[in-house]
Amino acid sequence: MNNSVKTKKSLGQHFLSANWVLSYIINSAEIQPNDMVVEIGPGRGKLTKELSRLAGLVKCIELDQNLLDDLNDKFPESSNVQVIYGDARSIDISSIVNSVNYKLVANLPYYAAMPIIMRFVELHNPPKSIVVMVQDEVARNLTALPGKLSIPAVILQNFGEISYIKRIPPSVFKPSPKIFSAIIKIALFESPQIDKDNQSMFFNLIKKGFSSKRKKLYNNITKAFDIEKTLFQDMLVASNIDIDSRPESLTFDNWKNLYVSMKNIGY
Repeated sequence: MNNSVKTKKSLGQHFLSANWVLSYIINSAEIQPNDMVVEIGPGRGKLTKELSRLAGLVKCIELDQNLLDDLNDKFPESSNVQVIYGDARSIDISSIVNSVNYKLVANLPYYAAMPIIMRFVELHNPPKSIVVMVQDEVARNLTALPGKLSIPAVILQNFGEISYIKRIPPSVFKPSPKIFSAIIKIALFESPQIDKDNQSMFFNLIKKGFSSKRKKLYNNITKAFDIEKTLFQDMLVASNIDIDSRPESLTFDNWKNLYVSMKNIGY
């Protein structure tokens, strides 16, 4: 492997250099011999090597053209690793995974982490699980409890159970970022809690509800949907939601019940 290839700041590259971090990722992913694994941004192949040792097939998507030759040298066609050039935010993922069950494992660039995660969970054939490294602040936001919830955290709970695995210091990367990272795991449900036909409207409700976090939920929703306040307060009571609640305090089930109540009366 040619470690002289320079990192690209524009691609948010920070290559893992500590084996103990790999162990956390691998153990969390629970790789089995018959698994197919998709890795985003294999970089210099340190994580890829460990994945290939445990999985039946590893498909890597790499955007940096300069790294492709190095990766292909290290993982020839005779290996169980396929290196694919492309951007995980736009590449045709369905043609890569087909209809096969798979797991997503990656050290994601900070700037592209959420778009990539959302893209995979919304696929017709999503992964069985996702284990990724993201910015620590993002990881904490996604795994927050009611009282500190955010739009992405609530939306992701539609697709799976999110766990905070381990905080990772900057020193384990080359070059070292200025912030801490964290490993998270998303164990995806067999099917989303809100089906695809209703997701757009459900997500819109959540976004409208969070439109002003300093205001109470009923202020945000009644303004956004032009609902009479007493009617909406009755809906909150029927959904077991305190009328003085703020959006960050609602559980996923609260949002789900509220959506059903609003849909039933035509909103």
